[in-house]
Amino acid sequence: MDPVSLAQGDNRIDSPHLDAINLMLRDLRTRHDDIRHRAAFRGCTTELLTLQQELMDYLLQKKENLLGVNSARPQELAGPTIGTGP
Repeated sequence: MDPVSLAQGDNRIDSPHLDAINLMLRDLRTRHDDIRHRAAFRGCTTELLTLQQELMDYLLQKKENLLGVNSARPQELAGPTIGTGP
Protein backbone atom coordinates (compact mmCIF):
# COMPACT_ATOMS: atom_id res chain seq x y z
CA MET A 1 0.00 0.00 0.00
CA ASP A 2 1.25 3.46 -0.88
CA PRO A 3 2.34 5.28 2.32
CA VAL A 4 1.28 8.67 0.96
CA SER A 5 -2.32 7.69 0.34
CA LEU A 6 -4.64 4.85 1.18
CA ALA A 7 -6.60 3.02 -1.49
CA GLN A 8 -10.29 2.35 -1.07
CA GLY A 9 -11.81 0.99 -4.24
CA ASP A 10 -11.11 3.54 -6.96
CA ASN A 11 -10.97 6.42 -4.47
CA ARG A 12 -7.69 7.52 -2.97
CA ILE A 13 -7.40 9.47 0.23
CA ASP A 14 -5.46 12.70 -0.07
CA SER A 15 -2.86 12.32 2.67
CA PRO A 16 -2.04 16.07 2.92
CA HIS A 17 -5.76 16.74 3.36
CA LEU A 18 -6.02 14.11 6.10
CA ASP A 19 -2.84 15.44 7.73
CA ALA A 20 -4.30 18.96 7.74
CA ILE A 21 -7.50 17.70 9.40
CA ASN A 22 -5.47 15.86 12.05
CA LEU A 23 -3.34 18.94 12.74
CA MET A 24 -6.42 21.14 13.03
CA LEU A 25 -8.04 18.66 15.43
CA ARG A 26 -4.86 18.65 17.49
CA ASP A 27 -4.88 22.44 17.61
CA LEU A 28 -8.55 22.52 18.63
CA ARG A 29 -7.80 20.08 21.47
CA THR A 30 -4.93 22.26 22.71
CA ARG A 31 -5.80 24.60 25.54
CA HIS A 32 -5.13 28.19 24.46
CA ASP A 33 -5.22 30.15 27.70
CA ASP A 34 -4.69 33.54 26.05
CA ILE A 35 -7.74 33.00 23.81
CA ARG A 36 -9.82 31.71 26.72
CA HIS A 37 -8.81 34.74 28.77
CA ARG A 38 -9.94 37.07 25.98
CA ALA A 39 -13.21 35.17 25.67
CA ALA A 40 -13.80 35.46 29.41
CA PHE A 41 -13.06 39.19 29.31
CA ARG A 42 -15.54 39.65 26.44
CA GLY A 43 -18.12 37.37 28.03
CA CYS A 44 -18.21 34.75 25.27
CA THR A 45 -16.54 31.72 26.86
CA THR A 46 -19.59 29.49 26.37
CA GLU A 47 -19.90 30.50 22.73
CA LEU A 48 -16.18 29.91 22.15
CA LEU A 49 -16.30 26.40 23.61
CA THR A 50 -19.49 25.58 21.71
CA LEU A 51 -17.97 26.72 18.42
CA GLN A 52 -14.78 24.81 19.18
CA GLN A 53 -16.79 21.61 19.72
CA GLU A 54 -18.81 22.21 16.52
CA LEU A 55 -15.59 22.61 14.53
CA MET A 56 -14.21 19.40 16.00
CA ASP A 57 -17.41 17.53 15.16
CA TYR A 58 -17.28 18.86 11.59
CA LEU A 59 -13.63 17.88 11.13
CA LEU A 60 -14.19 14.44 12.62
CA GLN A 61 -17.09 13.87 10.22
CA LYS A 62 -14.93 15.03 7.31
CA LYS A 63 -12.16 12.69 8.45
CA GLU A 64 -14.61 9.78 8.69
CA ASN A 65 -15.83 10.52 5.16
CA LEU A 66 -12.26 10.54 3.84
CA LEU A 67 -11.45 7.28 5.58
CA GLY A 68 -14.77 5.68 4.71
CA VAL A 69 -15.57 5.05 8.36
CA ASN A 70 -19.30 4.56 8.82
CA SER A 71 -19.64 2.91 12.20
CA ALA A 72 -17.29 4.97 14.39
CA ARG A 73 -19.01 7.30 16.81
CA PRO A 74 -17.60 10.88 16.91
CA GLN A 75 -17.08 10.69 20.69
CA GLU A 76 -14.78 7.67 20.26
CA LEU A 77 -12.61 9.58 17.80
CA ALA A 78 -12.78 12.93 19.55
CA GLY A 79 -11.41 11.89 22.92
CA PRO A 80 -12.38 13.99 25.94
CA THR A 81 -14.93 16.77 25.51
CA ILE A 82 -13.57 20.31 25.59
CA GLY A 83 -14.02 22.11 28.87
CA THR A 84 -14.27 18.98 31.00
CA GLY A 85 -11.93 17.94 33.70
CA PRO A 86 -10.03 19.93 36.31
